[in-house]
Amino acid sequence: MVAVTLAQVIFRYVIAAPLPWSEEMARYCFVWIVFLGGAIGLARGFHLGVDLFANMLPTRMRRSLEAVTCVLIACFAAAVIYASLPVLSINMMQRSPALGVQMAWIYIAIPISMGLIALISVERFVAILRQTTQQRG
Repeated sequence: MVAVTLAQVIFRYVIAAPLPWSEEMARYCFVWIVFLGGAIGLARGFHLGVDLFANMLPTRMRRSLEAVTCVLIACFAAAVIYASLPVLSINMMQRSPALGVQMAWIYIAIPISMGLIALISVERFVAILRQTTQQRG
């Protein structure tokens, strides 16, 4: 995205021959970065959260709350995947104006990132269950 934007600036202001496809390419790269960044942020724990209430809970209840949160996130991701599939099929025929790429290639970032988010949430849920089982046994 940075390289395409830099090339656009150079071509527009230095060479005086703007690239007609660069803005569109940068926009689509940004879409992919945002959606994949959401999954990476979840995996690394970078998302903001208000944990004042959760920190006041006893450890056992806090783990239960984390488990419920993981399940809710996975359910939300599954719902978004389900809702995005019709959008993909509609956009199979539509092409982007400057690049001529099928718009489905842009919109597929949604179910891919939500699939990753669901997998990360399920992985965390399983880790919480294992941790709880190990402490009991």
